[in-house]
Amino acid sequence: MLMKKMWIVEERKDKTVYRRRCPGASEILSFLFVSTCALLFLLICSILYGTRTENPSLPPLVKEVLPAGRCLCEFSTTFSCDTCLDCASNQVILTGNSTLKEEEDYWTFKYTRDRNNYGLDEAQCQSAFPGQYEDIERAVKVRKRWGKVTEADLSSFDLTKGMVRGMIYDRELYILETYLVDNVNRQKALASLSAMYRAVLAAPAKADIPNIEFVFSVEDLPAQPTKPMWSLARRVQDHNLWLIPDFGFWSWDMPALGTLDEVANEAIERESIETWDQKMEKLVWRGKITFAPKLRRALLDAAKGKPWSDVGQLKWTDPNFKEQFLGPVDQCNYMFIAHAEGRSYSGSLKYRQLCRSVIVSHKLQWIQHYHYLFRSNGSNQNFVEVERDFSDLSSAMEDLLDHPEKARRIADNSVQVFRERYLTQAAEACYWRHLIKRWRDVMAWAPMLYSGAADGDRVKRTQKRGVRYETFMLYEPKIQLEWPKSAS
Repeated sequence: MLMKKMWIVEERKDKTVYRRRCPGASEILSFLFVSTCALLFLLICSILYGTRTENPSLPPLVKEVLPAGRCLCEFSTTFSCDTCLDCASNQVILTGNSTLKEEEDYWTFKYTRDRNNYGLDEAQCQSAFPGQYEDIERAVKVRKRWGKVTEADLSSFDLTKGMVRGMIYDRELYILETYLVDNVNRQKALASLSAMYRAVLAAPAKADIPNIEFVFSVEDLPAQPTKPMWSLARRVQDHNLWLIPDFGFWSWDMPALGTLDEVANEAIERESIETWDQKMEKLVWRGKITFAPKLRRALLDAAKGKPWSDVGQLKWTDPNFKEQFLGPVDQCNYMFIAHAEGRSYSGSLKYRQLCRSVIVSHKLQWIQHYHYLFRSNGSNQNFVEVERDFSDLSSAMEDLLDHPEKARRIADNSVQVFRERYLTQAAEACYWRHLIKRWRDVMAWAPMLYSGAADGDRVKRTQKRGVRYETFMLYEPKIQLEWPKSAS
C-alpha cells in the first residue's frame, strides 16, 4: 500500500520503472496531523512523568518541558518594614495613670511572660506587634476604593471545597455553613475556628468585638480569589483576599508537630543543650518534590554534591522513610535551613523559623499574614533570599560560611522577630481580633442572629441562624463536613 502511494509504477517489456511522485495536499496534512499528535503525546507523557515521579534525576529533555506551573510568578513579595522591627524591639506603653515614671507603670512585651497571653488589650497588641497588621490595612484600603462588602457579595458564590461561612454575634461564634470534602479539610477548618474562638473568648471585657459575618477557605489554593473572603495565603494580585493565620498556629495532627508553642519549647530546649557552635554547618531540607516539581527540583539540583548540603527529598512510600524524615526540631541541629514553597505557600516555614538557624528561601510568591516582617538585608536581616531557580544558592552559602558572624546575627534576628514575638500565640490572638474589628469596618450591613423580616421595631423571629461553635464541635465528623445539609 505504501509503495502504491509513494511511487508511480510503470511496467515495461524489459523492466519495471519506479518514479517517485509528489504527495497530495491531503496526504501532507494527514502526515502533519499524525506527527503533531505523536509529539503532543510524547510531551504529555514527559510532563506527567516529570511532575509525578519521585526520581531525583530526570532526563534533560523532560527537565526542559517541565512546566513551571505555580513556580512561574509575575510578582514576588518584597517587604520593607525596618520601622516595624525597630519599634517591636523597644515599644513601651503607659499602663497606669500615675505621673511617676516607675518601672511598674510601664508595659513592654516580654516573651517568657507574655507569649501565651491570649488576652492582651488593644494597646498592648499594637505596641507588641507593629507590622503584623499590614495586610489587614492593605485590604481595608482596597475596600475603601471598591466599596464596602455587602451581604449579596457573600451570598453571590456557592461554597466550594474547604470553605466555611460563619458569624460572630454578641461575642459568640456561630457556624452557618460548611463544605469540607474530607477529614483533612475538616481538621483544618476546626483548627481555624478554634483559634478564632479562643481569641474572641480571651478578649478583655472592654475589647471591641463587633458582630460580623464572613467566609474563609482552608484550601492552599482558594478557588475564588476574586471574592471578598478570608484565606491562608494570597498572591500580590489577589487584592480581595484577607489573610488569616494558617491552621498550624492552633495545632496539627502529626506526631512531630502538635501545637506551635510545643514545637517552640522543644526547639528552645534542644538549643540549650546543643548551642550554635555545635550546629552542623550544612544546609538542610526535606520535602516532597511532587508538590512543586520545577521549584523543588531546582533546589535539589543546586545543592547536589555540595559539601555544605544535606538537601534531600521525602518519599512517603519509601521503606527508609523514617531515616529520611527530619522533624522540625531535628532541623534545629543545622545552622542553615532551606525553604521552598509547595502547591502554594508552605506551612513548614513557621516551624523552620522556630530554630536559631539561618533560613535560606527563594523569592516568595505567596504571602502569609506575618510575612511583612521579613528582611533580606540590612542590620535587621532575618533570612537569606535567593532567586526562585536557586541559581545563586552556592554563592549565598559560600558567603554565609565565609562570614560566620553574619550568619549568627541573621539567626539571632530571626529568633527575636519570629520565635520570640510574631509566632507566639499572643500575637496570633491579637491578629484575629484586629481582623474581626477591621472586617466590620468594611461591612455594609449588620448581621442578624435570626432570619426573618423587619416589622416596625420588631423582628419576626422565624429561625435562629447557624449553630454555636461549642455545639458544632460535638457533632460527628460526617455532619461537620457539610453543615447544615448533612444534618437533614
